Amino acid sequence: METPLSPLEFARRTRKLYPERDAVVDGDLRLNYKEFLDRCDGWSSALQALGVREGDRVAYIAPNTHAQLESFYAVPQIGAVLVPINYRLTADDFAYLIQHSGARIVCAHSEYLDAVDSIRSDIPDVSAFVALEGSRSGWLDYETLLANATGQFQPATTLEGDLLTINYTSGTTSRPKGVMITHRNAYTNVVGTLLHHPMTVADRYLWTLPMFHANGWTFVWTVTAAGAAHICLRKV
Repeated sequence: METPLSPLEFARRTRKLYPERDAVVDGDLRLNYKEFLDRCDGWSSALQALGVREGDRVAYIAPNTHAQLESFYAVPQIGAVLVPINYRLTADDFAYLIQHSGARIVCAHSEYLDAVDSIRSDIPDVSAFVALEGSRSGWLDYETLLANATGQFQPATTLEGDLLTINYTSGTTSRPKGVMITHRNAYTNVVGTLLHHPMTVADRYLWTLPMFHANGWTFVWTVTAAGAAHICLRKV
């Protein structure tokens, strides 16, 4: 039997082997792997309720928070494509990347709500705006959607050549370029990383590298593959 190579397989394995081990620390928030991946399932359910289908793009503008980390599981397991955007860019840059990627949903941290509100007329194809933290008119609340979600979702039938994320360069020459990462790309990079930088279930990974940057060099999945703990750090 041929099993498609996908980083989502690491989450399924760790959930089965280490459900009670520490998964995420974000300020006062503490989640074990069962709780963390249950939240991911809930957000997958909520996204489908918002009309997200296979192949749709979901953009994120956020620092290294638990909600950003959850996107690397919740979005791809329904066959959608994650677009993690560099939060250090300008509002005009956000507009270009959102439009260029074809994002239908934009999820943003409280620090970037103003910037996104200022470009709404430039991103007409976005059907919903989700505030990961903070609240205001015209934005759906992430935690409320999550609390109301059933956790039941229709998982995608993933092929290893399917698109997983679109990661944008900084545009040092002309406009930023979207780098298309497949499930197989990410899976093999995780395996290679663990060969060169072995991790164990006893390890705790401090998130200083931005998760948007090449998917945190795939450590968003590497740490989970080892059953280690993600320690979220919003600012260095």
